[in-house]
Formats: sequence, C-alpha cells, structure tokens
Amino acid sequence: MSKVYLTQAGSFHAMHSHDGTLAEPVHDHQFRYEATFYGEINEERFLVDFRQISQLFKNELEKQLDGSDLTTFLPFPTAESLAIWLYDRIKAEAPQLYSVKVAEDVDRWVEYRGEE
Repeated sequence: MSKVYLTQAGSFHAMHSHDGTLAEPVHDHQFRYEATFYGEINEERFLVDFRQISQLFKNELEKQLDGSDLTTFLPFPTAESLAIWLYDRIKAEAPQLYSVKVAEDVDRWVEYRGEE
C-alpha cells in the first residue's frame, strides 16, 4: 500500500502571558495550528476520515481553547507548550498523528513530532 501525509488546519483566539525571561503582560493571538497525519492508506484508499478529524478539532480542541486564557492550564503558555498539549490530545484520538504546528503569527511557528 501507499503511504501519505495528510494535514488538517484549525484556529482559535486565546490569551496568554509570560513570566520569567519572556516577561509579557496578558495579550492575545489568533492561533493557527496544523496536524499532519502519516501512514498507509487503507483498502478504501484513505488514511483518516477528514470528518472525524474536523469534528475533533471543532468540538474538543477549539471549543476548549477559543476565548481561553492559556495560563489557566499551561504553566508556561508558550507556542511550544501549546504544540505539545495539542499533540498529546490529538494523538490519543488519532494514532496516525505525525506532527503538530502552532503559529502565533503568520511568520513564525513551532512544530512538534512527539519526540522527547
């Protein structure tokens, strides 16, 4: 069988602040994220059902994140921490997950592939 990469994107609006070295007051971003899945396509010639992934993004991830203050559940609410948080939640539902990218702005992003 053939192996493919499949990417689904999403976005949400949230706030965060930083203490320590990054020291920034509360501010907001329109976060964008992408989840890339990898593996062999099945006998029906698809890797994952886009509808299932879209539902996971809208009903579980974006519903919890949109309008939130990330500091309430991430001790250090950086894009890096958010990428790991997203990865862990998506991977639990979709084992074909390969990587997660998180962007605070269009010109910078973080990518996490589950590596420790």
